[in-house]
Amino acid sequence: MSLRCVVVTPERTEIDREADYVSLPMFDGELGVLEGRAPLIGRLGYGTLRLQTAAGPERYYVDGGFAHVEDNVVNVLTGKAIAVDLLDSEEAREALEAAQDMPGSTPEESQLKHNALLRARGQLRASR
Repeated sequence: MSLRCVVVTPERTEIDREADYVSLPMFDGELGVLEGRAPLIGRLGYGTLRLQTAAGPERYYVDGGFAHVEDNVVNVLTGKAIAVDLLDSEEAREALEAAQDMPGSTPEESQLKHNALLRARGQLRASR
C-alpha cells in the first residue's frame, strides 16, 4: 500500500496521486510522510511539496495552508499549487524586491510585508 496525496485549492483539486513518500513544507520546517504515519494536522509554510511516485519525483510550490494526515491519506489545503517547472525565478526575484520595498510602519503593513517576503522567498527557492 502507498500514500494518497490530495491537494485542494479554492478553485479545484490540483493533485490526487498515489505516492510512496510526501514531503510537506511546514511553517517551521520540512515534514516527511511515509505509509503508516501517525495522524497529524499542521500549518503549511510557503515552499516545495515533494512527491515520490511510481513515475518518479514530482515537485509543486504551495502557498501556505494546512495539511492533514490520516489513514495513509495526505490532504493539503492551500491557496495555490504550481508545478515548480512552471515557476519563473526572475518573476520570483522581482516579487522579492517588491516585497522588500513594501511599507511596514504599522502592524498591519508589517504583517503584509512579512507574508509577501515569505511567499516570494518560497517561490524563489522552489524555482531553483
